[in-house]
Amino acid sequence: MSTKRRLVRMLGALVAAQALALGALAQTPEAQQQQSARERTQSTTGSASSTRDAAHETDQHSSTDASATPVTPQSFASQAAVIGKAEIELAQVALNSTKNEDIRKYAERMVRDHTAADQKLRKIAQKENLQLPQTLDAKHQKEKQRLSSLRDEAFDREYKKHMEQGHQEAVALFQSASQDEQMPEDLKDFAASSLPTLKRHHEMAQKLESNKEGV
Repeated sequence: MSTKRRLVRMLGALVAAQALALGALAQTPEAQQQQSARERTQSTTGSASSTRDAAHETDQHSSTDASATPVTPQSFASQAAVIGKAEIELAQVALNSTKNEDIRKYAERMVRDHTAADQKLRKIAQKENLQLPQTLDAKHQKEKQRLSSLRDEAFDREYKKHMEQGHQEAVALFQSASQDEQMPEDLKDFAASSLPTLKRHHEMAQKLESNKEGV
């Protein structure tokens, strides 16, 4: 009886294997093409996804590289000259647009300090054969026009805001130049020696009161 059961099981396994083989052979050419198409689609999708990922990684790397672009002697000298010129011209606008005595004193300080810094920078630029811009760039010219259209408290508020932001950016620029090993020594010293004054200007701007009128 036991031998018969083993024979039945062996026959059943053989029948099942034959059925699977016949099913595979019976697959139509159309079904085979559909299967191949599905496999190609999956492969293409995977490749596209990999391409997008690689492109995204490249964009991120490029963005990082752009933000990490080092300052050069020419770029620093040009930016420093424009910043100084802008501070002087905006201070002159302030003297004609405000009744706030504190802001008037601050504007006078800007004219005095940035004029002195500009004279130092021009001597260094001549020695190092660097070209300095003679006019404001588009960004600072636009800001000058905007502030020139304001008066009294409206001007005071916006001038204070610009002085805070402008000097914060200036401090970052001069800090970078003062630590750049490729910067000419005299230009590097100029950046380092200017930092305390720029930081002081920033602190003074933060303490300005925009609603205090002079007598």
